[in-house]
Amino acid sequence: MNLRFFGFFALGVICAAILIPSAMICWWAADRHIPVDVLNTEVVTPVVKPGGKLIIRQTIRYTRDCRGHVDRVMYDSATHRKWLADVDYERPPRGLGEHVVTFVEDVPSYFEPGPASYRAVPVYSCNLVHQYLWPLTRDETVIRFKVEGTPF
Repeated sequence: MNLRFFGFFALGVICAAILIPSAMICWWAADRHIPVDVLNTEVVTPVVKPGGKLIIRQTIRYTRDCRGHVDRVMYDSATHRKWLADVDYERPPRGLGEHVVTFVEDVPSYFEPGPASYRAVPVYSCNLVHQYLWPLTRDETVIRFKVEGTPF
C-alpha cells in the first residue's frame, strides 16, 4: 500500500514538473500585446541644415511594465547613414500612462541637401519568452524631414 502511494505521489510530482512550466511557457508565448502605443509624432524642425538639430516630439502611451530597446538611425538623400545611440530601459522611464517625449538629434555635417529620414525600430520583452526567443516588435517609426543648405 505504501509503495503504491509513493508511486502515485512520484508520478504526480513528475507530471506537475512537466505541465506547470509548459503551461507558463505557452501563456508567455501567447502574450503578444504591444506594450507601447505611439499616439502622435511631430517634427518640430522639419527643415534642418547639415550640422543642425533635428527635434522630434512624440506622444507615447505605456500600457505595461516591459523592457524596451530601440535601434535608431538617420539617412539622407544620398544614402549617408548615421547610427544614433540606442534607447534601452527596463521599465517605462516615467511610469505607465501617456507621456510627451522630445528627442533632439544632431544632423551630421556630411548629410546632403534633400529629403532625409529618422528611423526607429523598437523591440519589447515582457517575459522570458520575449527576452530570449520571440521579442515583441512593431513597425518601425519613419519620420521624414528635409536637409537644406550647406553645413554651419
